[in-house]
Amino acid sequence: MKPRKGVRIGTVFFLIVVTAFVSAAATYYYVSSLVNDLGRNQTMYQKLDIINQVISRNYILSIDAVDGYDNIIDGIAAGYIQGLNDSSSYYLNEKNYKSASITQDSTHIGIGIVYSYDTGTGGIAVDFAKYGSPARLAGIEKGDVILEINGINVTEDGYKKAVSKLSGEEGSTVNLTVVRAGESDLLSFTVTRTSFVPETVQYRLIENNIGYIYINEFDRTTLTSFNVALEDLTNKGAKGLILDVRFNSGGDFDSVIDVLDRIMPSGIIVSIREKSSDGLTPYFSDDKNISYPIVVIQNEETSDVAEVFSAALRDTEKATIVGTTTKGIGVGQRDIPLSDGTALHLSTYEYVTPGGERFNGVGIAPNYVITLDDAKAERFEDLSIEEDDQLQLALTRLKELMGMQ
Repeated sequence: MKPRKGVRIGTVFFLIVVTAFVSAAATYYYVSSLVNDLGRNQTMYQKLDIINQVISRNYILSIDAVDGYDNIIDGIAAGYIQGLNDSSSYYLNEKNYKSASITQDSTHIGIGIVYSYDTGTGGIAVDFAKYGSPARLAGIEKGDVILEINGINVTEDGYKKAVSKLSGEEGSTVNLTVVRAGESDLLSFTVTRTSFVPETVQYRLIENNIGYIYINEFDRTTLTSFNVALEDLTNKGAKGLILDVRFNSGGDFDSVIDVLDRIMPSGIIVSIREKSSDGLTPYFSDDKNISYPIVVIQNEETSDVAEVFSAALRDTEKATIVGTTTKGIGVGQRDIPLSDGTALHLSTYEYVTPGGERFNGVGIAPNYVITLDDAKAERFEDLSIEEDDQLQLALTRLKELMGMQ
């Protein structure tokens, strides 16, 4: 049998391609700062040259004439960013970058889960099923672990490849096999990928005069939803407010600034530090200001701009914070487009709280520490007020601030 026709990339041509890619990336000062040492550049090129020579002499299969070139370059780029050991930064190939650009508004396309690697099974842990998402409507719950996607085991397929299969064209379906705590049998779900606008704010009145607002994510709809909740709770007699950002993985930076601007008096909300600048860029609130007492609940899954939210209210003494120390994602990312239609999603700035704290890798500490045990955390969305220890402490502290105790 003759081998499938393909193309071998010669050493010179290969290095020209790699050089072109790195040169394009280096036009952006964010990236050029990472490779500013000539010696390290030379080492990198030499390593690629050696790898290419070994492949040319030993690799038994041919490199596909159509897709092989693009796959190699994409792999080099993805590996470069992966080597930074920053889970928030990644490479976007042309297809993924176009998709990300299309969905930068409040509309999402997909199944709508926040996920992470489950060390126990090697599967995909569902950290949160977004409100209004296809996954939530299909019955997927927080704490579920996806073991199979379209009949293929996640561990056999590889975690990253399996995760990519959750995405797809609008209207297409994906079959998920899930293990759920308390269930002896595996559960099967068919989820249709659709466009949806997540419901980021839920609220209710507690004990007649205490407003409770849960913010599960910050996006471009959050301010409007927050204002609706605040007005309704005030009209119903709220004299104090609990803001809950537990399990909030972050979201849109501008959104959290807008919500904080509505809550806070005039002053600094947060500052950002960029590598290209010696100073800090501050973001300010005006004097809209919520006049009644506020308590914020956070936990170890409160992340990214949700940590900015807690820190701003804590450092300015606008709110009392209860719960546990947050996740410690204190850097923000931007998409940096490259000349070939691909992009780098790269950490380019760091948050600095009003009190001057940098919290990346450290987290934001609460004023009052109280944990929620694992069993209750798994049932977070179904907990009653009486079962929720963190909410109970928040109520106690808020009543003290309101002069009710």
